[in-house]
Amino acid sequence: MERITLYEYDRRNMSQIESAVTKNSCEIVRLNSPSLLDKLLNKKENMEFHQDYYYDFTPIIISEGSRSENWAQQLISFINIYFEQIPFHIYFILDNRYSNEVKESLYLYIDKVDSLEVELGINETEVLNVVDISDEKLCQLQNFVSSHLFGNQRFQTRLFQELNNFRLFNKIDIQKIFSVFICGESGVGKTETARLLHMFLSPNENFIKINLGNYSDKNALSSLIGSPRGYVGSSKGELSDKIFKSKAKVILIDEFEKAGGEVHNFFLELLEDGKFTDSLGREFNLNKYIIIFTSNIKEQDVNQKLSPELQSRFSLMYRFSAVSEDEKQEYLQYKISLLLSKINDTLDINFSQTSLERIYAIDVKQYHNLRKLNKEIMLRISQEYQRLKPHQEQPQV
Repeated sequence: MERITLYEYDRRNMSQIESAVTKNSCEIVRLNSPSLLDKLLNKKENMEFHQDYYYDFTPIIISEGSRSENWAQQLISFINIYFEQIPFHIYFILDNRYSNEVKESLYLYIDKVDSLEVELGINETEVLNVVDISDEKLCQLQNFVSSHLFGNQRFQTRLFQELNNFRLFNKIDIQKIFSVFICGESGVGKTETARLLHMFLSPNENFIKINLGNYSDKNALSSLIGSPRGYVGSSKGELSDKIFKSKAKVILIDEFEKAGGEVHNFFLELLEDGKFTDSLGREFNLNKYIIIFTSNIKEQDVNQKLSPELQSRFSLMYRFSAVSEDEKQEYLQYKISLLLSKINDTLDINFSQTSLERIYAIDVKQYHNLRKLNKEIMLRISQEYQRLKPHQEQPQV
C-alpha cells in the first residue's frame, strides 16, 4: 500500500513557516475538528490543482485528546481519501511534539518523518549524516575526532579514508551503510569513537547505543526489533525504538561478540540491504548511517566468532592497541583542563594552586586504560571540591 511522508515542525518556527508557505503561493489548512475535515473533503473539487496545501494534523489531535483511538481513524480516513481521490499535492504536517505518537499509531500509513523546516528551506544547514556534509565540515569532523580521541592514530587515518570512499559510493547507490568493527581491550577508545562522531553530527539528538551484553541469546533478535504483537511478553525492539525516536545517523552496537548467530545474520542482511523491518511491520531505511560495532574479543579469535560473510560486509575492521604513557599523559592534561573549565563556568569555582598540584599528581603508569584514569581524575577533583565547600558555603544569618 502507498504511504505518506509526514513533515514535523517546531512550533517556535511557525512564523517563518507561514511566511515561506505564503511566499510560494501555498496554503496551510489547520484541521481542528472532524466537521472541518469533512467539509474540506467535500469541497476538494473547488480547490486549485496547481497549488500545494499543507494539512496540519495538530489541532485535531489536540481537540480530540491525546489517546490515539480518539483521532487515529479520522487521520486514516483522510489519508485513504487523499490517495484515492485528491488530484493535487498535499503536505501532511504536524507539531513535532506529537509526530512520534502519530507515526507509531499509523505505522502502516506513514513511510517516514522529515523536517518541514528543511523542506521549506528555513533550516537548510541541518545535515545529520556524513554523506551530505560539505568537504569543509568533513575536515572539521576529522579535526574534532583527532583532538578528542587519544591513541590509535593509524585508525583515525584509515577511518577518514574509508569515510571519503563511502561518501562517493553512497551517492551512486553502491554502499548504503558505513560500518566499522573495532576490537580491543576495555578503555582504549572504541565506544568513544562512536560518541565523537555522534557529538559532531547530531549533538541535539539522542545517542543510539545497543549493548548486546544485556541480551539473552534466546530472545536477542526480539530484543532488537521486537516480538510480534499478541505474543506473551511482546514488546518493542530496542534498536527500532531508539532509531524511531532519534534523527541521529550514528549507531553504536557494543559488546558485539556476545551476540548469537541469529543477531549476526540480522546485521549481515542489514549491512547488505541498508534497511530492515521490525515486528510491527515498520520499515527502517538506514541509508547514510554509520554503525560502529565494538568488541573486547582478541584479534586471534575474530575468525571463530564472526563468519567470513559478515566480516566482508564491514567497511573497516581494526584492532585498537593499548594507549601509550605519553598518550595517557596527554589525555590527563586534556581531561582535567576540560572538567575544571566546566566547573568554573558553571559553579564559578577556582581551585588553589595546591589543589591543582594534587589533582595533576597522577601517575599514569598505574592505569591500564583511559576509563580507569578518568575515574581517578574525577575522584581527585571531587575530593578537592569537598575541601573547598566549608569555605564556599557559609550559613545564612
